Amino acid sequence: MWRAASAGGADLLWRIRSHQVLPVREELPDGSYLSEIVAAKDHRKRADPTVVRVVEYTLAGSGYPAQDAPYRLITTILDPEAAPATELAALYHERWEIETALDELKTHQRGPAQILRSRSPDGVEQEIWGHLLVHYAIRTLMHDTADQAQLDADQLSFTRSLRLARRQVTAQAAFSP
Repeated sequence: MWRAASAGGADLLWRIRSHQVLPVREELPDGSYLSEIVAAKDHRKRADPTVVRVVEYTLAGSGYPAQDAPYRLITTILDPEAAPATELAALYHERWEIETALDELKTHQRGPAQILRSRSPDGVEQEIWGHLLVHYAIRTLMHDTADQAQLDADQLSFTRSLRLARRQVTAQAAFSP
């Protein structure tokens, strides 16, 4: 999968299991190191290896689970000056925020197993924009609330905020978009 994904020229940053053996071929100044991976079918022979850069890190502090082993990332970016290990770790962690936003939209806001009701392409586009605007409005309220309370907005619950907003709506629209 690694070769197929990188064949298009995109730089990759993937998390891998902490128990996977990645021999240190060269230590780099930023604490990362170069290693090699092979396809699962070539694992025993170590045939046709691909050079990767490995970044290992831990997350410490309140709000983070206790870790038995560090997080391990592999990347196609082999030059530590082009992308320092600390930047890659921070960016990988931040990447989950978009996954969270998609979950908020698909699972909590729209509801599980709900389909779009519109039957025309224009109606579908309008309905999607409606969902995105509602999500934006709730997130904006959360941000403003967190600002006033001097909190990080990530500490507020989207689900609770959505429930509060729904309780404030006295009557839902009785027509299909």
